[in-house]
Amino acid sequence: MIRRIFALTALGSVAFAAPALAAPKANTITAVGGMKVKANAYVQDDQRWDADSYTVKSGATVTLRDKSTEKQPHTLSLIKKVPKTPAQIMGCEACGPLMEAHEANPETMEVGKELVEAGGEGFDTAGDSIFLAPKGKVTFKVTAKKGTKLAFVCVIHPWMLGEIKVS
Repeated sequence: MIRRIFALTALGSVAFAAPALAAPKANTITAVGGMKVKANAYVQDDQRWDADSYTVKSGATVTLRDKSTEKQPHTLSLIKKVPKTPAQIMGCEACGPLMEAHEANPETMEVGKELVEAGGEGFDTAGDSIFLAPKGKVTFKVTAKKGTKLAFVCVIHPWMLGEIKVS
């Protein structure tokens, strides 16, 4: 899977534009989209979260689900800040260490540890991460204080970025 991401980058034509979606359901973050490949021409991957930003109350439980068309896992992994440039996105510095924290096998994408809590219990700091199996559904508790902004990425698809505003 990780090799696949780098192979897509090497092809030089990864499309990031995606159609707009309806507002997401409260306390739910959903992976959507899919991939289109034309041999020797292009790769278009519009896998993404169903919104760029989510507002969640401190202490709330969030449901993370996969409704994308691909049979690929995802993660929701808290990072220090959302990268801005294509080089920062595709060169995701946090992605490798987070995959290691999940004890992920890059060949099979099986993980030994589905939940990584870098700080205390719950999601409140960079390094907290949860694994989402293809077509799966998992939950996590947001424990960050009111007023906190939590930037996140899918470490398998580093263009899948978002932010949780804790209210």
